Amino acid sequence: MRSDLSRRCLAEAMGTFAIVFFGCGAIATTGFGAAGHLTVNLVFGLVVCASIYTVGHVSGAHFNPAVTLGFASVGRFSWSEVPAYMSSQAFAAVAASGLHRVLLPEQALAARFGATVPTVSIAQAGVIEVLLTAFLMFVIVGTATDKRANPAVPGLAIGAAVALCGLFGGPLTGCSMNPARSLGPALFAGGEAIAVLWLYVVFPCIGATLGARAYEAVREREFCAASDEG
Repeated sequence: MRSDLSRRCLAEAMGTFAIVFFGCGAIATTGFGAAGHLTVNLVFGLVVCASIYTVGHVSGAHFNPAVTLGFASVGRFSWSEVPAYMSSQAFAAVAASGLHRVLLPEQALAARFGATVPTVSIAQAGVIEVLLTAFLMFVIVGTATDKRANPAVPGLAIGAAVALCGLFGGPLTGCSMNPARSLGPALFAGGEAIAVLWLYVVFPCIGATLGARAYEAVREREFCAASDEG
């Protein structure tokens, strides 16, 4: 059991690393403007999609402490394994931003390592992050844990949801939806990114819990995936 958890945590770390390395790396390398905004969100959506198809069958493809918390809050993930998953995700995100510091020092510094900082008020940013993460979690639970969903669908649907949320929320909050994704860049960007990091920890976790509960409210029990029953 312990070695099985280690393998799953390694898969979580790899997926989270890829999301931060390619997603935040795209922020550093593509520049700004409408084209850059579209490219960055396409990269985030695609890397999430690819990572889900690659290791989803190994770890469940959370890649996000808020998602792990959301699954646990509705009984679809063991609370005892939450700390291990979250630690793996956080470590991987920090490692990805650290590699940006080594490989892309000028670009990464200019882009603040892709750190998430709101351009709206804290209250507005909090509500936006809750809503975006709730929608993402609603899609995740619906496509990944319902027997009626085609097993080929989750990666594409979740990747599309990430890109969609980013296209809307990116200019407003940075569209984190993921405490690990914000943690790595913030530690290297410092300053304001550190000061507002709590926002990107608290509100995505609230949103993921609400999104998971929302899908459970509309799900019929007999359509739970076999691995999620109990």
